[in-house]
Amino acid sequence: MPPAARGRLVSALAGHVFGGDAEFRRYGGDSASPDAPGGAAGPVYFIFAVEDDPHQPDDVFARLRWGGQFVYASRDRRRAVATADHFAQRGYEIVRGPTLFRRRLFGVLPGLGRRIHYFAARKTQLILPRQLTDRFSYHVHLIPAAGRTAHADDWIVCKEIPTLERVAARLKARFPDLSDASIERRARKFTDKVFPLFLTREAAILKILRRELPIEFLDRVPHVIEMDRDERGYVRVLRMNWLRNSLPKGGKPLTQLQFARQSTELLAALHDGARVIHLDLRLDNIVITEHGVGFVDFGSSTRVAEDLSAPLLSSIFTELMRTSQIQHMMASMSKTGRLTSSAIMDGYQKVDRAVDFFYLAVQINNPLANPDFQGLVEYDPKSEEAKALARLTHDILKPPDPSQPLFRSAQDILAGIERVEQALYGGKAT
Repeated sequence: MPPAARGRLVSALAGHVFGGDAEFRRYGGDSASPDAPGGAAGPVYFIFAVEDDPHQPDDVFARLRWGGQFVYASRDRRRAVATADHFAQRGYEIVRGPTLFRRRLFGVLPGLGRRIHYFAARKTQLILPRQLTDRFSYHVHLIPAAGRTAHADDWIVCKEIPTLERVAARLKARFPDLSDASIERRARKFTDKVFPLFLTREAAILKILRRELPIEFLDRVPHVIEMDRDERGYVRVLRMNWLRNSLPKGGKPLTQLQFARQSTELLAALHDGARVIHLDLRLDNIVITEHGVGFVDFGSSTRVAEDLSAPLLSSIFTELMRTSQIQHMMASMSKTGRLTSSAIMDGYQKVDRAVDFFYLAVQINNPLANPDFQGLVEYDPKSEEAKALARLTHDILKPPDPSQPLFRSAQDILAGIERVEQALYGGKAT
């Protein structure tokens, strides 16, 4: 289809499907055709395709933000229906159609032009069906709230225990030499004991945050909507509000310094206000919302000084502190001399607040390592902000006197960021 004709069809399609739609008004400026290049542009909220435009579900999946929508149109009804069926099987939910509308005749007379068949599909899964990854253990997906399907505000996050088959497949991929009997035994332990225990703990932690986190931070962590428990009282399904990655209020990306400050402010409130340790502050578990930087996935979290001596808890957290990505990084950086602070090393392989502020100090130096932050956080490694934050991280990890580090908490790091702001801008960065 010629570019001009395609542009007119997409414009007509967007106007018909999303006219008056609040979600499209909020996010529609961030849209693309399916063959648009990735890279610096990052994922988008809406993708439009017509006729022979590339429209393979798996290719679209990588370009679309979680919760974003793909809209396809064709003059051929069978093609539109078949494409919708294909998307429905690959991690999307069909939210509009397949149905049709008539284009304006001569661009003026409504309802008299050619029939156009279309559908809209929302990306509701975090990973493609049957895809195995170490990033996600639970089955996490978006579901419509109260039976509504059209608008972003009507969608919530559903986190549930994965099936035995799914866990067994992951274990088999990771330990191919284990016997089928051993794989099944381990998988049952995860689905019957480990995952329910941690999902129950996450629900409890989120309720603690709702009660004890300072009010200005409540919109930056999830809150529980409802949950399903089994006969033992363990949570099997947890439903939460959706902290959608989006531009903050004001419509501008965060600067790197704003990202660093907001992340550290929230961590300090978590540690000192709610007295909760996250323990898994990878960039995957940080979001940029309209309210600012938020944290998600509190499944590994604990209370400060919580008693974890119960046999199952003790063994799980001991293993977690031995094998997690963050612990491996601490060990590697210590061996190479990049991490010497006693305040951090004293927390190595322990359930300790140092685990959180260590990893956050590293993460603020390259926020775009999370591709979902493309377009939401400005980052230039050669900028004065990046250089100043790199020096701050160096001082946090490798102080002049490792036995007497200046940075022993998230509050200390926040004070360091404030000094950077003062030096660069004469006050708080805006």
